[in-house]
Amino acid sequence: MKRILIILGIMLVAAFVWADQMPDFRLPDMNDKNVSLESLLEKGPVLIDFWADYCKPCKEAMPHLNTLAEKYEDLTVVLISIDKAKDQQRAKSYLKKNNFKFVTLFDVDQTLAKKLNVSIPPHTFFVNTEGEIVYSHKGFDPTLVEVYEEQVQLLLDIKAEDSLEAEIPEEVE
Repeated sequence: MKRILIILGIMLVAAFVWADQMPDFRLPDMNDKNVSLESLLEKGPVLIDFWADYCKPCKEAMPHLNTLAEKYEDLTVVLISIDKAKDQQRAKSYLKKNNFKFVTLFDVDQTLAKKLNVSIPPHTFFVNTEGEIVYSHKGFDPTLVEVYEEQVQLLLDIKAEDSLEAEIPEEVE
């Protein structure tokens, strides 16, 4: 067990040392207001998920990503649509109907997606406050929810005990 923890620790350090930089961007939001990576990072670490309206796993991931956005106020969750301009209204309608709390941006010409080699959504990136990609994953299945939660806690430097304590209600006398 100790050996596994040491190996995991080394992998985490290596991931931070060799982390790629998230390319700077300015993309329109739901109201066509441009949002930059820099403005998002001012608030803290960022989880960026590329999605498309036609993608079933993307839509399956959204409630889980929304839960992270609601649970961790120091984390900014951003979903970036790579839908074509003609499909953008359908994507906006889907998001409004579901009343998600995350930030939504649109990469219609897929400029940012191409820089990050995002070819098939969903593709998720965890970005620290220095703009470094510290974790990346292609695809989605429900078993990833725990992994994403751990990555968020690492980004926010939350100890597992603190997280568990926050979930356990105090006894009522």
